[in-house]
Amino acid sequence: QIHGIPPLDSGADSLAHMRWLKLARPDAYERTAKFLEPMDYVAMRLSGRPVTNRCSSFLMLLTDNRRSNPAYHSSLLKWSGIDSEKLPEIVPVDEPLGPVLPEVAERLGLAQDTLVFPAINDTQAGGVGAAAFAGDHAGISIGTTGVCVTHVDFKKTDILNSLVSMPSPIGDGYFVMAEAGIGGGALDFFLERLVFAKDGFGDHRLADRFSALDRAVAPIQPGSDGVLFLPWLTGSVTPAEDGKVRGGFLNLSLQTTREHLGRAVLEGVAFNLRWVQGRVARFAKRDISRVRFYGGGALSSLWAQIFADILQLPVEQLREPEYAASRGLALLGFHHLGELSLEEMQARVPVAATHAPRPELAARYDAMFAQFVRAFRKNRSVFRGLNVGSES
Repeated sequence: QIHGIPPLDSGADSLAHMRWLKLARPDAYERTAKFLEPMDYVAMRLSGRPVTNRCSSFLMLLTDNRRSNPAYHSSLLKWSGIDSEKLPEIVPVDEPLGPVLPEVAERLGLAQDTLVFPAINDTQAGGVGAAAFAGDHAGISIGTTGVCVTHVDFKKTDILNSLVSMPSPIGDGYFVMAEAGIGGGALDFFLERLVFAKDGFGDHRLADRFSALDRAVAPIQPGSDGVLFLPWLTGSVTPAEDGKVRGGFLNLSLQTTREHLGRAVLEGVAFNLRWVQGRVARFAKRDISRVRFYGGGALSSLWAQIFADILQLPVEQLREPEYAASRGLALLGFHHLGELSLEEMQARVPVAATHAPRPELAARYDAMFAQFVRAFRKNRSVFRGLNVGSES
């Protein structure tokens, strides 16, 4: 109700890290001057100011995010046990911290009057880079994880589906944060551990594991001949959080090839994001008209088309998609300097290609998606039984 998300069972939030230091390493805790998020630390090295803001402080779980100028909440501080003097000052996200330090400017070759703005996290930066702060589209990022991002006008939380809103760096709005768990990491696992592995069967490593991917799996028909990949290699998050669930392939036969498995991995990650995207649309109370696709996974045009077919939505594959978050930061900086309006920011999102959904595949993928969700629910108890005692 106050912040937006509860402490995570995984301990992956920053509050858990601070509490661990206090309880397990009290000597280090006492020597700590300020707890800073990594991006705030970089901003401090550039500007000399150890501060945070409404965006970068989100995973500390200590701010009242019901208002656009949040402050640390007294009850949250009391419950956390973290001393307030060890927390950084909260500053506006749209006001510069000052010019870059002279020694940093000299080392990096920057002008002495270059301004440093407060930092934001990668999900927020990617959302800006996809212009998901406005309009009726959503952004889907496939990096190591998969994330679906769109906007809402006020703070809201859906604990049952693991959906939260976090402060946006633009205006008084919020971004929906929908973390799907492993995304591109599942593909990396498949290629590194199963296709191009170095193990007891031999050394099959390639310098570029991804170059042959689209060519190898393109001949496989949509649906991978019924092979279904479950992508939860590190547990599931949105819309059904469970740290005990794991991944796997279902419905293999003697005709199944590595090419089938490769396409099934791409489809399985897309099925998972379809599950997430449906809940995001309901959470935002808005039909999503199209998706902007970015992150390293968006380098694959085949994957972009698979997303379009499985979501049955147009997918706009961004140009140089691996730099979408960096581009978002640049656009945000120009906006805060007064050089770009929100409309101009949206117009500067570069789309390399638009992939239209193929209606003839809708029925096939609808049926497979239903089995995908059913496989999660039916196998949940099996995974829990197999993973008794695991740390997740």
